[in-house]
Amino acid sequence: MKLRSLITILAILMCAMAKAQSGNIVINDEAGAAELIEKHIMFNKDHGVLPGYRIQIYSGTSLTTAKEEKSDFLQVFDVPAVIVFEAPNYKVRVGNYLNRFEANTDLQTLNLDYPDALIVKDLITVNQ
Repeated sequence: MKLRSLITILAILMCAMAKAQSGNIVINDEAGAAELIEKHIMFNKDHGVLPGYRIQIYSGTSLTTAKEEKSDFLQVFDVPAVIVFEAPNYKVRVGNYLNRFEANTDLQTLNLDYPDALIVKDLITVNQ
């Protein structure tokens, strides 16, 4: 009984002495993270690629079918198209959109011919 009382008293004292931390967080950018991010953005702009969105109209294991889908698309639409290989699938992705809103506008049009089309994040070409 005495041990239980002692443990209870110790627990109460520890809780009373515990102090929540509060205050402001200050981030010192000594490593130059902001500068590195800016350099990364400039590198991507100089090399013609930026993170953005494309519309994926085909995904399958056949490169031949992917090439046919791309060719058929380019005959109808004046939008850049690329074939991407992500094992084990070849994917046909179209457009270069900086934001999802722009991609969604074209997706509504493409859904008539490509009902399974979807918006995906991708590195987009900005010099086309």
